Amino acid sequence: MKCRHVRKRLQPLADGVLMQAEAVEIGKHLRSCAACHAEFETLCLIDGALSGEPAVEPPQGMAEAIVRRAQAHFSKPATVLVPRWLEALTFGALGLALIAAAMMVRTAAATAAVFRAFGFNLGEILFAMLCIGVALFGSLYYGNQT
Repeated sequence: MKCRHVRKRLQPLADGVLMQAEAVEIGKHLRSCAACHAEFETLCLIDGALSGEPAVEPPQGMAEAIVRRAQAHFSKPATVLVPRWLEALTFGALGLALIAAAMMVRTAAATAAVFRAFGFNLGEILFAMLCIGVALFGSLYYGNQT
């Protein structure tokens, strides 16, 4: 067993909450490793010194205050701010995509040969442009929700 793993388990061992098999393995390691054994002894001394001290009660209402603050913090909706230049770029790209789609629809017969030469058909190009436009519009729409 490695020292790094044993050191993580020393406090649970001192508290007596480890499973028997793991406690036996760590005990074997402690008998053979002076550094881990010394750290375990220190933890036991600290635990012994602290066990004689009276328990401190938290101030009245502290738990409720923590819960209220946590609920207030986590109930706020997350906002993603989109810079104005990115918004303009997105709308510009969307506009160009729509213009290109309109031009391709108008001249479908003429452009079909060009797209076929590159291995694409017109439907694939239009579908890709539609997907890009939807993705860009969605990122803007959801990015500016407040």
